[in-house]
Amino acid sequence: MLVLVVSMIFAGCSPKEKNEDTITERVVTSDFVLEVTTPTVLSTGETLKVKGTLKYTGIKPVEVSHGEPIIRFSFSGSDEERNYKDVGYVTEFKSGQVVEVEDEFMVTKKGKQNLIVDMTADISMTMNSIEILVK
Repeated sequence: MLVLVVSMIFAGCSPKEKNEDTITERVVTSDFVLEVTTPTVLSTGETLKVKGTLKYTGIKPVEVSHGEPIIRFSFSGSDEERNYKDVGYVTEFKSGQVVEVEDEFMVTKKGKQNLIVDMTADISMTMNSIEILVK
C-alpha cells in the first residue's frame, strides 16, 4: 500500500506539461549534428530561452571558420536585434567535441512566430524555421 501511495505522489509531480511544449529539432550531416531545443508555446511578456548544440561526429580533427557565435538565432516574436561578430574565427573540432550556444528573447508579439536558426560556419547545414505559438 505504501509503495502505491509513494508512486502516485511521484506520478503527480512529474513535469509532463512543460515537456509537451518544448521540442528539439535536429539536422545531421556526415560529420556534424545540430540540435536546437526551444519551447513552442509562450505568452507575451515571457522570455523565450533557446539552446543550440553543435556536435562533431567525425574522426579526424577539422578546422571550421565561423563568426561568433557559431549558431545564431532570430525570433520574429520579439523586437530585439542582435549585434553579432562576423570577424573570422577558426575552431579546431575534435571527435565528440560539442559547442553550445544559448540565447533568449523577450516575447512581444502574439500569434504564430518563427525561430530562425543560422550557422555562421563553413559547414553546410540548414534548419527549417521553428514555429512558436505566442498567446
